[in-house]
Amino acid sequence: MKKSFKYGFTTCTLAYLMAAVLLFIFSVAQTGWSRIDNDLVTVLPSGLTLALSEFKWWGDFYYLAILVPWLGSTLVLALLLHWFNGGARRRRLLGGLSVLAYYFALWLSIIIPLLVRYGWHIRGDMGYADYLAFLLWPVCGFGLGYLSATIVERVPWATIK
Repeated sequence: MKKSFKYGFTTCTLAYLMAAVLLFIFSVAQTGWSRIDNDLVTVLPSGLTLALSEFKWWGDFYYLAILVPWLGSTLVLALLLHWFNGGARRRRLLGGLSVLAYYFALWLSIIIPLLVRYGWHIRGDMGYADYLAFLLWPVCGFGLGYLSATIVERVPWATIK
């Protein structure tokens, strides 16, 4: 279990680091360099947690919401590896599934009430790019998890034999 957790921690840390870099690039592309100070502090946690950090009960500690998907995905991956470890190909697939699991669960918790309330016309005030990013974030999470697991497979101290 210790090797599974170490592998999961390394994989998920790399996946969320890549997601943070991509969100930073997306934020700069949308707002420009001049608004980094104001917007980046809220955009990055909101994007990494799929708006979990925007709930009021976090208060001034909204940045701690980043720990939820990161450590949650690490735990899910460690448990999946402990139960279903079967080689590098399966570890890469499980790496993608562990990141997808958080985003898909949160995506469902947001989208189901919107579908119940508004039907299929849920776009509302979202911009087109935000709407597409919201719809594709679970898929992108799987891709980042799979890519990070592929990279971690090359690291000798993190690989499970």
